[in-house]
Amino acid sequence: MAGQSLRGAARAMGRKIHLLAAMEHSTGLVLAQLDVGEKTNEIAGFQPLLNTVTDLAGTVVTSDAMHTQREREYAGCLLGRGTHYSVIVKGNQKKLRRQLKSLPWKDVPLQGRTRGIGHGRSDIRRIKVATVNGRLFPGACQAVQIKRGTPTARPAGPPSRRSTPSPA
Repeated sequence: MAGQSLRGAARAMGRKIHLLAAMEHSTGLVLAQLDVGEKTNEIAGFQPLLNTVTDLAGTVVTSDAMHTQREREYAGCLLGRGTHYSVIVKGNQKKLRRQLKSLPWKDVPLQGRTRGIGHGRSDIRRIKVATVNGRLFPGACQAVQIKRGTPTARPAGPPSRRSTPSPA
């Protein structure tokens, strides 16, 4: 699920066109899209958009943090169609975020560490996965913690001074 305002396009009265789309990630093929008007209407457009896609069984639906605001409604819709899901939790879901933070992350082994360069900076990502068995979010099996940071540069020490003995 992705929402995007169309640059340079507008309806009558200057209202921008904002589309919510369901796309297949490996090919980038848009399966369905819906004009939701304003960005905040993405939440109301979630189920109507997915209802236009005929067979979701066995697929994984991903959405951004905006869509965790109606987790019970969304999870019920997706699980009822035999779909798996992945959601992002940010500050918009204080209770859910607090529950995730309370998991024993220090006891969870590191699953992966990547280093890459993006947006002009070096990033390090550390990934941990914990089993949650539906207690945080309806139907949830796992919680994934991704911590991102930039490596700190080593402080420059004093310049080394080498003295070479001069011939006498």
